Amino acid sequence: MKVFIALFLLFLIEGTWASIFSWHYATPFLLLTLIGLMFVSLYGRWETALGFGLVFGLLYDIVYTDLLGIYVFTFSLIPLLASFVLKYIGENFFSVTITFTFMILVFTVSIYGIMAAIGGTLMTIQTLLVEQIPGTMFVNAIAIVILYYPMTRYVTTRPVVKRG
Repeated sequence: MKVFIALFLLFLIEGTWASIFSWHYATPFLLLTLIGLMFVSLYGRWETALGFGLVFGLLYDIVYTDLLGIYVFTFSLIPLLASFVLKYIGENFFSVTITFTFMILVFTVSIYGIMAAIGGTLMTIQTLLVEQIPGTMFVNAIAIVILYYPMTRYVTTRPVVKRG
């Protein structure tokens, strides 16, 4: 329950950021919920991250888009990919920051690709590559660094004490 509350607070902070700073395509998207889901997938149980990815992806689809299923798919897949990669290359501060930032890039490109295939975006490739992605990557890399210590302590599963 405490992980759900933390992810919901990240969702609210992200929505507040988006409503305050969404004035142009060059506005970087702060993806705190996705970052939180990646931490849950890495330091918690992947089943929990998959369930929360479905819930928050559906919430994203209902609140922010007219189409159901885009964020449900990506919010479930990206955290699992990040934890899979980090299980093989090792987990430390730098590998987590670099992998999560790369997954933010994969997420941004996949969302744009899906929206372009459906015909629901007006953003050009040039706008995406020059204005949108660099700012989004920079802002999210800072968010990953800031959230690293609290999320690793908050999400880490603790061993169950044996009774008897």
